[in-house]
Amino acid sequence: MASESALGAELTLSLFKLNGQMLSAGEALTRPVGLTVARWQVLGACLREPQTASGISRQMGISRQAVQRVANRLLAESLLASSDNPAHKRAPLLAATQAGRDAIKRIAPEQTAFSQRIVKAFGRAKLESLISELQRLSAVIDETSPERKH
Repeated sequence: MASESALGAELTLSLFKLNGQMLSAGEALTRPVGLTVARWQVLGACLREPQTASGISRQMGISRQAVQRVANRLLAESLLASSDNPAHKRAPLLAATQAGRDAIKRIAPEQTAFSQRIVKAFGRAKLESLISELQRLSAVIDETSPERKH
């Protein structure tokens, strides 16, 4: 039986590999429309409702500074628009423009086909269970992260 340390290391390596695979797949999906995974993440976070850079950061699990760098490029290319935030003067709200929405729509057919292949390979029930467990794992990591003061 593997020690807890070995089990944790195996989990870490598996997640690092999966992250790399998803980033590679994402780059293949976004490259034809002139986006990157980072741009896709930020635009996607702003589709339903305007978000602050900090809000996107929390949602995506990436630094606020990284979100802000990507958002600045998207703003310069008119894929995002910025508006005043009544709740915080120094944290503007970011929203996808029509051009940004169109870019995301151009990714959709290939992303849908990719998702369908994954669902077919796993089966819907197993994939839903896996997603639930990954969300649970994410919450546990948030609660027990070395960054948190215990």
